[in-house]
Amino acid sequence: MPNAVPFFKRHILMAGMLSAGMSLLAVHHELRGMESGSIPPAAKRPVEFVKDIKPLLRDKCHKCHGSSRKEAGLRLDRRDDALNGGDSGAAFVAGKSQESLLIKYVAGVDPDVVMPPEGEKFTDEEIGLLRAWIDQGAKWPEGE
Repeated sequence: MPNAVPFFKRHILMAGMLSAGMSLLAVHHELRGMESGSIPPAAKRPVEFVKDIKPLLRDKCHKCHGSSRKEAGLRLDRRDDALNGGDSGAAFVAGKSQESLLIKYVAGVDPDVVMPPEGEKFTDEEIGLLRAWIDQGAKWPEGE
């Protein structure tokens, strides 16, 4: 059985290389996720549009997505326009914050598309409020 030892050594060596390769792959995916941004978790409390969301949209979005400008066909200053979305489709879908373009853009998931492009960015807490609002049904009172 002189060939038995090299056979086992080869398999042990291959198993070690496979394990190291899997570890490197995991590190690569982790670093890639950090580069492209991650989405903060939704806030754990009930969120009100008038108190929590309207000020965020007004302060950080209306400059480009308001009454004077409608970048990418999106307005976020009026309920019906916001719900219809813009050129890229729906900005958000009630109950699905993780899939919402609005959340992906303000969270900087794609470093080439971060909103707002200028000025103060959304904090993790603010993104969490937006996520919770969307997950809680994106209630936007008529007339607001």
